[in-house]
Amino acid sequence: MFDNGSELVRSLYDAINRRDIDGAIALVDDECIYEDLNFPQPFRGKAAVRRLFETSCDSVPEDLLFVIDDITEAEGNAVGLLWHVELDGIPFPNGRGASFYRISDTTGKLVFARDLVEPPLKPGKLSLGVIRLVTPLVRPVLKPRETPKSENEKNEKNTKLYPGYARLLWVLTAVYVGLLLLSPPNWWLPGEPLWAIQPETVRELIDESTNFFFLLPILSGIPGIDAPVVHPVTEAFFNFAEAWIFMFLPLFLADARGYRVPRVGVWGAAMFLTNIFMMPYMARRSMTVPDVSQRREKGLLARVFGWTGLVVGSIAVVWFFVGRPEFGGLAERLQFFAEKVTSDRVAVAFSTDLILFGIFQAVLIGAVEPVGSAVRWLRFLPFWGLAIWLII
Repeated sequence: MFDNGSELVRSLYDAINRRDIDGAIALVDDECIYEDLNFPQPFRGKAAVRRLFETSCDSVPEDLLFVIDDITEAEGNAVGLLWHVELDGIPFPNGRGASFYRISDTTGKLVFARDLVEPPLKPGKLSLGVIRLVTPLVRPVLKPRETPKSENEKNEKNTKLYPGYARLLWVLTAVYVGLLLLSPPNWWLPGEPLWAIQPETVRELIDESTNFFFLLPILSGIPGIDAPVVHPVTEAFFNFAEAWIFMFLPLFLADARGYRVPRVGVWGAAMFLTNIFMMPYMARRSMTVPDVSQRREKGLLARVFGWTGLVVGSIAVVWFFVGRPEFGGLAERLQFFAEKVTSDRVAVAFSTDLILFGIFQAVLIGAVEPVGSAVRWLRFLPFWGLAIWLII
């Protein structure tokens, strides 16, 4: 027994830092409720808390340690503390947190915990805007499907985690950042990295974003509405990629593994920033036990996103070949496209993203649709397979 709750909490942190899962779980009450606010649902019971500890310890390096900055020392069963994370003795960026713990009066073990972790990304008002945009669509149509407890237990028992797959995706994320975003100009890849991007490239990206989903080009005939003039090949390429990632949101929400990741936030970041956020999401979900009670059924939202993506993607294909006829015929456009993907870093990044979208689509639809489903084959039809799956 410990003299006060702070001693138990210090011992818990010491055990986690040693990666001593058995030692840590020995301090946890059988009825413990552990709320890590990185995850949408609390971990209920000793077995669930063990899975949290195991997943957390397996997902970080051995020299990543939790350091207590301040802790309540008064006698009693409630303990509050501030902490930060260090990597090999160096404070980790955006690695601070605050926690509250309650010790059971009867067992003297941890019976309740809540961790609040500093987010790695701080989009500020952007996140509020994304939430405001998506909430009216999500609220009326996406509700958790009630699932018998026995089905959940059976699903957890028979479902595997994929640490090798997760490690591979983290390596690919590092390669993606290192090569596509940071490698010196014309070193491994053509074109400029993010830190040396040219003003004309920035202007082209801004113009393509302004012509998002072809709204301004289509409406440009109306007096007072002007659209930036962008080469139709890059314009089509950009909007096709945007239409594809746009359709991923209902698929994320239907995935029984992805519920512990802020799926709407990941989707918004991938949609409006870069695909770099997709690979960490896929890595994290591969280390999460599915919970079928968190799965959202397809409904109106899926059909709206499917039809929107299908229309915009189809327009992009047509636009590639015949949009803005002043830019020449098919031969000139194909030649421009070939030159672009061999000399422009942004075009290489978009091409890579499309390949990854196809892989992730196959994995996610395969996870949602059971073996034997009549529509499971749609996962192997890039882009259009996802659109059709959402609509039907």
